[in-house]
Amino acid sequence: MSIKSLVIVPFVILAVPVASGCGGDDNEGDSGKAAAPAATETQPATQGASSTVTVRMTEFAFDPKNAVAKAGKVTISAPNDGKVVHELVVLKTNADPAKLPMDGDEVDESTNVGEIPDVEPGATKKVTLKLAAGKYAMVCALPGHYQGGMYGSLTVK
Repeated sequence: MSIKSLVIVPFVILAVPVASGCGGDDNEGDSGKAAAPAATETQPATQGASSTVTVRMTEFAFDPKNAVAKAGKVTISAPNDGKVVHELVVLKTNADPAKLPMDGDEVDESTNVGEIPDVEPGATKKVTLKLAAGKYAMVCALPGHYQGGMYGSLTVK
């Protein structure tokens, strides 16, 4: 063995346990993406409402479909995990998000309280809104997306 090999071998041996300790518990990288939806889905039941909500967008759904937040300043983060552009529009309404009023073949956005427009695939955008307690609908109002099932609810407590 050369001197270089003697120096590199102990370094590699020491690096392996350190690298293996960086596995799936850090909520970053690919394993973090897989864990995030499960944590978001259980948030309303186990942790109560939050002033920060992450709503993942895909073709053609929001995850979670029914989000919960605390009244006041609410930051909504919307990562686009899909393959096409999406948006997230927040509408103040007591109506069932699946049965919102239409304006032609588009969702009526007259009760719009804020939105995250045009999120490219792989990108994330955020918006901070001041929301009173009540019921809201989340929709992707891009052509055909709402009709494809891209809607959900946001309950603010």
